[in-house]
Amino acid sequence: MAQFTESYFEGLFDFAELDRTVSSTIRLAAKDPRSLYQFFQRYMYFNGYASSVIARLASSIAMSRYLFNDPTCCVSEEADRGFQISAEVMIAAADEGSHEITHRELAQLLGKTLGNYAELSAGERNQMSHIPAWLEEICQDTMAKYQGTPGDAESLIKAIGFHAASELMGDREYALIDMVIRYENEGIGFDRYLKQETKATKIGKHSYLPWGYILIHGKYEGTGAEAKHFVHVLNAINMVVAYRPESEEQITEWVLAGFKSFVELQQSLFKKIFQECLTMNQVSEKPEMYKTSALLAVV
Repeated sequence: MAQFTESYFEGLFDFAELDRTVSSTIRLAAKDPRSLYQFFQRYMYFNGYASSVIARLASSIAMSRYLFNDPTCCVSEEADRGFQISAEVMIAAADEGSHEITHRELAQLLGKTLGNYAELSAGERNQMSHIPAWLEEICQDTMAKYQGTPGDAESLIKAIGFHAASELMGDREYALIDMVIRYENEGIGFDRYLKQETKATKIGKHSYLPWGYILIHGKYEGTGAEAKHFVHVLNAINMVVAYRPESEEQITEWVLAGFKSFVELQQSLFKKIFQECLTMNQVSEKPEMYKTSALLAVV
């Protein structure tokens, strides 16, 4: 029986091209404080749903009694392995709030810092947090495909594939964000602001730096929670292969269908954010353009 690995997925998808969509969006957003705020508002809003719905998938698998069975065990009650698969998925959901602070709180701290960096008023932040229809559609689609249907093997296996893509792509996304902001733009822009204008904020019993939201998930030339979660998803997929009666080819087809579905949503998300940031940057540049035109007219 073949084993699913990270290299297996890397051999099927052009991750270099997928990463370019992400990195080009981050680089564009980093050019202007307001567009950087907008980028992170959209990204963290989406991730809030992608993270919270993991628990639903874990629950859907756990509720599917006798759907995943050890073929070497002849007693059905003793053969049920659904909860073991569920536990591999649940690790990602548990990490969202198991270290005395939730990832949501870390995201809010980063969002507040970005708003201060862009010198946005509370009203401007609320206005920029208005959720467009395209983002709501992506989030709704994500929730529908992520949670799976209890008792439906095909739906659950596709959802596990969807989850696998979410973790693997997430690891790459956070690494790229860290690379662009802290390394490509070292000492300037938001990196300068983080180093010179911010300090650790006490939340609960401990103090946290704003960039901690990124680093806890993934980092440039390193790994974080997303990489760990992906290892557990691989465990879950390989258990599915061992504990379902369908052929390995059929299970692989379902896993890849779910994986591909998330990739498509992720690419759509970043392309939409790119267009928003592009429009925002063009608008912010117009006053300077008008100023230059006026000076030329006087001359």
